[in-house]
Amino acid sequence: MRLKPILLTLTTAILLIAATAVFGFVWLTNAPRRTPPGQPALSHLATATFPAFRDAFNALDQETRVIVLLSPT
Repeated sequence: MRLKPILLTLTTAILLIAATAVFGFVWLTNAPRRTPPGQPALSHLATATFPAFRDAFNALDQETRVIVLLSPT
């Protein structure tokens, strides 16, 4: 008879973890992506967009420039 409370607790924990994972996935894929007013929109660096990025970066050679690369790992 002790097995029922353990299974109930385990099932509840698994369901909470699964619900949290699903919520996190939905949030990350559908959350609004906004930048503050006055700031240029965020862009993705890809092979097709690299020449425009390079030209914009090199055009501001008298100012401080920073490139930030973020990785999920």
